[in-house]
Order: sequence, then C-alpha cells, then structure tokens
Amino acid sequence: MKRLWLLFLVPILANGQFESGESVSILQEQKDDTYIAGEIINVEATIHGDAIIAGSEIGVRDTIKQDLVVAGGEITISGYVADDIRAAGGSLAMNADVGDDLVMAGGNTHLAKNAKVHGNLINFSGTAHINGEVMGQVKAYGGEIYINGKINDGMELKGGEVVLNGEIHGPSVIAAEHIEIGENAKFHGNVVYWSDDGEIDFKDAMVSGRAIFDENLALDEDGLTWRGLGIAVFGFWLFYVLSAFLVLLLLNWSFKNLFSSAASRFNTGLLKGLGKGLIYLFGLPLLIVVTFMLIIGIPIGLFLATFYIFSVVFGHLVTALLLAHYLNENNGSSWNFWTITLLALAIAIVLRLLMFIPFLGALISIAVIAIGYGLLWLELMDRRKSRLKLTS
Repeated sequence: MKRLWLLFLVPILANGQFESGESVSILQEQKDDTYIAGEIINVEATIHGDAIIAGSEIGVRDTIKQDLVVAGGEITISGYVADDIRAAGGSLAMNADVGDDLVMAGGNTHLAKNAKVHGNLINFSGTAHINGEVMGQVKAYGGEIYINGKINDGMELKGGEVVLNGEIHGPSVIAAEHIEIGENAKFHGNVVYWSDDGEIDFKDAMVSGRAIFDENLALDEDGLTWRGLGIAVFGFWLFYVLSAFLVLLLLNWSFKNLFSSAASRFNTGLLKGLGKGLIYLFGLPLLIVVTFMLIIGIPIGLFLATFYIFSVVFGHLVTALLLAHYLNENNGSSWNFWTITLLALAIAIVLRLLMFIPFLGALISIAVIAIGYGLLWLELMDRRKSRLKLTS
C-alpha cells in the first residue's frame, strides 16, 4: 500500500491533506494523500495520492490515483481508482473501473455492469451482485451470490444461493445449497461443484472443460451449511462492529478528558509516544514471563497476561478514539459525544481494513497499538508529575 504506513510513524498533518466535519465535500484537486472523516462525505475532485475515508454516507465521484480504503454505512464509488480498493460497509456500490484488486465486505455489495476490476475481486457479504468484468480471479463468500458479468481467471464461490448467468474463463469451484445456471451462463474451464440439490445439468453452459460434482465440498457437519457460513461471516463482522461500538462508547464516556488531552500530543509527541508504546508492547510480555517464573508471582502474571491480551485486542480502538478527539480538536472542538464515538468507530473499521494488507498490515497493527498506548502513557505520566508537584 505504498506510503500508508507513514500515517502512523510521523506527525499526521505532514503526510497528507486532512478534512473532517459532519459534512465534507472535496471540490478541489488534492496533490497528496488525503484522509477524510465525517458523516456525509462527497469526493468530487481528483486525489493524486492514497485516500482513506471514514463516514456514514460516502460518495466518490472522481479519480483516486492510488489506493482507496473506505468504511461507512452507505458507500458509492463512481470514480476511477488506479490501485487497490478495500471497502467495508452496510451497502457498497462499485460503478467504475478499479486499476488493481477490489476487496469488499458488507451487507449488500454491487459491481456495476460498466465496471471493470483489473486485478482480483474478494467479496464477503450477505448479498453480492457481480455484474461487471473481473480480469483476475473472483473469491466470493456470502448468503446470496449473483454472477452476471465476465470473469477471466476463474472463481471460487461459497454461499447459500449462487445464481450464474455470466461468462467465466478458467477453473471454477462452487459450493452452495442451491446453484442456478442461467441461460446466458458460459464456462470456459472445468467446474468443480457441490449443491444440496445434487448433480446439476449444465446443458449448453459448458463451452469447454467438464462439470464435476464433488461431495468433499459439502459443509454439512453439525448442521452447518454454506448459507449458514455466509451468514456467520456477515454476523461476525456485525458482531465486531457492535462490540467495537460498545467498547468505544465506554471508553469515551469513562475517559473522555483523558483521551482529549492525550490526542493533543499527536502533533508534538507522536514519535515519543510510538517509542513508549513499543516498550509496552514488547516489554510487558517479558515482565509476564518473569512473574510466571516466581511461584508467588503467578497470580500477578495471570492478571498481567489477561490485561495485556485485552489491551492488544482493543488497541486499535484506543488509537481510533484518540484520532477522533484529535480531529475534533482541529475542528474547533465542536462535535458532541455521539459524533466523536461514531467517527471513532468508522476510523476503527478503516484501521482494521489496513491490517489485512499482507506483511505491511502487521507493521501497521503494531504501530497503531503502540502509538495509542504510548500517547496515553505520556499523558498519564505528565498528570502524575503535576500531582506530585502539587503535593510537594
């Protein structure tokens, strides 16, 4: 993802353009990476770098020259994106070309007929409509999957209901409770499949290759079905969003002033905070090992280990809330409690998407967690020093 990791390693405003507010419109050309957070967001001008967007209702109607990472409730992308897209939301519509890979996760996802993905398409959703052309491979998992477009390098589909009415080149693997072969379906390669309905008559759909029924693709142990798996995948994502929202709600309600004060250190103490956070991430496990080596230290070690695991699991939420307070401060501290919490949730989803990037995602994850706890550490230490001065 090129330079995205720099967002977490150097002062934020030095690496790109920031826009935030309840309603944000990008109407002028952006020369660098652009980060946008708000409720209603419209991008109507070219962005020459990466774009990271978090909001409720999002529309991208102009060109993104590099990567796009977007999270929100309703997302519509009508502008060309020259590199990868990673998108998560309730409803996602892709109406333009994608220069490389497209990763979508949400309740309903839609690749328009006039859209072309020049790389691979990976889709996790309750309902997926793939009506455009994919130059690479398609991997789709969900409750209902509809293929009406052209796929050039094979596909893997697993869901409750799969309806095929497109042109597929390359090998295909399909597993679903129900598979429907439309009259416009054309397969140029072998199809290995399983359906709860048994073997299927592909009729004239097999232009080349063979259709092979494979019982090994069935997922019916303990009553689990591919539809159930698709629902489970979406349910897991929904559970993550709800649990993240509750954690952010509690953190913001309990420690609003602490997070607000710590967020003010982003411009001046980011690198120092990163260092302190790395000490926490890699130093505390060593302390835990030492306590376990001492018999009297085992209860302390168990407590520290539990605390550490929870802190790592929720670390990106801590940083997301800090970023939300930082953006609020830059916006004149005009946002209310709920706006900050919901914005933090959107930022957390974006951070989670960034962590899926191979190798670089692990580095981003470490940096995100380290910065969050490092800034809080600095704030708490300064508060302690102030109290000691008052008592001395």
